[in-house]
Amino acid sequence: MVTIPAAVWRGGFVRRVLMIGGAVGLCVGALAWLDSGFLLVGAMVFGIVGMFHGIWLARRMARYWPGAKTLSGEERVRVVRAVRRGEHVADPLLSQPVIEYSRGLHDAAETGRPWRWVLAFVLAVAAATAIWDAVYGSWGNAVASGIYLVALLAELFWWPKWLERLLLNADRAAEMARRSELADQPPEVE
Repeated sequence: MVTIPAAVWRGGFVRRVLMIGGAVGLCVGALAWLDSGFLLVGAMVFGIVGMFHGIWLARRMARYWPGAKTLSGEERVRVVRAVRRGEHVADPLLSQPVIEYSRGLHDAAETGRPWRWVLAFVLAVAAATAIWDAVYGSWGNAVASGIYLVALLAELFWWPKWLERLLLNADRAAEMARRSELADQPPEVE
């Protein structure tokens, strides 16, 4: 959920599956085609990985932000953009969805933290594979392994800082929404 841009939230479940699955499937399918040299392998990876990843992530998105189904596509996009940027949403009706989406981002990020140790193992395997492919593989193998290695290095060094900034923005947007909710409440009569 933390990697999903606001535009993906515009559509319903099926559209989210197709957008997420298509993007992920295209990337890994292209790498599979480059690595294997067979277009059919790339197409199969595109279809299989894209479908499963799209369904899995769209379900995960719905689980972390169940209130999204009560909003229109445009409202979801406004909420997601504001939270990801750490901005205030002017519409007081969207204050609670801002708080809920912020909480969902935090929950999704927290769920992934225990698995960070796997990254070091996968990075070591990717480095060994990149060296092996550079020496003994085809140019396609070497390029695909190099791309995998660069992606894993970005995951290791760039991702934590980006995630921290995203969660700080989410906290800022949620706090502004809470203050907006309090300001819109009528004063208590004594």
